[in-house]
Amino acid sequence: MNAPNIDLPDNKPFQRILNNLGFLIKGRGIAAIMSFGSTLLMARVLEPENFGKVILILAYILLIRGLFDFQLSESIIRFGVKAEKEGDTNRLRRLINICWRIDLIVAIVATIIGGLFASITGYFLNWTYHDVLMLQGYSLVLLSTGNGTSTGILRFLDRFDLLGKIMTIGSFIRFIGVTVLWWFNAEVEMFLVIIAVAYITENFSMIWFGWREYKNKIGEIPLVKGKKTGNFRVKEFEGLRAFLWINYWQSNLDITPKHLVVMLAGYLLGASEAGLLRLARELSSLLTHPANLLRQVLFIDLSRISHQENSDLKLVTYRTALGGGLVGFFFVLISWFFGNDFLYLSVGQEYVAAAPLLTLLLLAATFDLVAASLRSAAYAIGYASKVLRVYIISTIIYISCFAGFTSWFGLVGAGFAACASTIFPTIMMFMIIKKSKLTVSKTTANITE
Repeated sequence: MNAPNIDLPDNKPFQRILNNLGFLIKGRGIAAIMSFGSTLLMARVLEPENFGKVILILAYILLIRGLFDFQLSESIIRFGVKAEKEGDTNRLRRLINICWRIDLIVAIVATIIGGLFASITGYFLNWTYHDVLMLQGYSLVLLSTGNGTSTGILRFLDRFDLLGKIMTIGSFIRFIGVTVLWWFNAEVEMFLVIIAVAYITENFSMIWFGWREYKNKIGEIPLVKGKKTGNFRVKEFEGLRAFLWINYWQSNLDITPKHLVVMLAGYLLGASEAGLLRLARELSSLLTHPANLLRQVLFIDLSRISHQENSDLKLVTYRTALGGGLVGFFFVLISWFFGNDFLYLSVGQEYVAAAPLLTLLLLAATFDLVAASLRSAAYAIGYASKVLRVYIISTIIYISCFAGFTSWFGLVGAGFAACASTIFPTIMMFMIIKKSKLTVSKTTANITE
């Protein structure tokens, strides 16, 4: 059996991580600038109430997506690395085909659920029949969300350069479309249409490029007498089912609360306050997006490092965590001193109230950026279930603090809740990594430990 055609650069792990992270940050950075620009334009042309409705619709779709996200790219890396090490390409192909099938089923189910629960959501938000129809129509974008497998393939094949380019597609379309709509002072419906087109295009682009790289570098399942060999099942891969469920719940804990609290803000404080929360979160994505990208880059490299003797996994983990923390704190200081002026000049006086919230969300994102390295290391050495338990507690802290702090302090309470919930996992995962014994036998530990 031939090994997959993977060309890894001949350099040290830390340098390779920086190179790959650079590809993603370049793509995500361009995307973030265009996404932020389109958000500012929408905020300017739409009244706070209508802007808040757009934000709530997007939050609803992302919430449904999060509820049906199994993070299949993580499974491809976790079990694909072992197949790569053993030179078992057919096993890797079978794994990828299983993940593709899950992707398809999940996208269909998410679309159905999104459409069905739109009416209930509209009722709790006191929306009109027209608003509910917009929410139901927008739910169709969920059909395009089955791209987790393709993302995993590109990560596994070290095509972070291509991933970075794909990340800009949706934001580019959205920015150009929103700019045109802003110029013509368009209605809410047209903004939703262009955002949907951008989202669908980026998702399908990810699927297509992933499939292309799969065929070129890994190859399709070999045929026996004109037929594919076998009906592949999850149980064929020991530990895969448990890892899928761990990643499912971990994904829910990462994503769902963030969109849930936007919906909760809309329910408790109104659409305008939900819009302010989303605007502050959009700005804080300067750090939250790099945290997600760092996990994508680190996990594949740390997984490979963990299979080597004399592993320098801890060194790589601590260096990246420290670097992330310093970068994050720099942005916190900028927001502390210039947040009010920036919001006033960019979106207007009515949005300046989000400045204190922005500083707190950036601080929370700094803790998350530090935790990104620690979490990737914990996954690589077999402590996924421990990480899951940590984030269960973190989510409970977040939801509880959000409900309490917003009642006491108003919208800024959301920032205090975010900080409280991100400090805890950062400390706990540091303790997990510090106490771990990184030997070869330890790295093959059962994922349910």
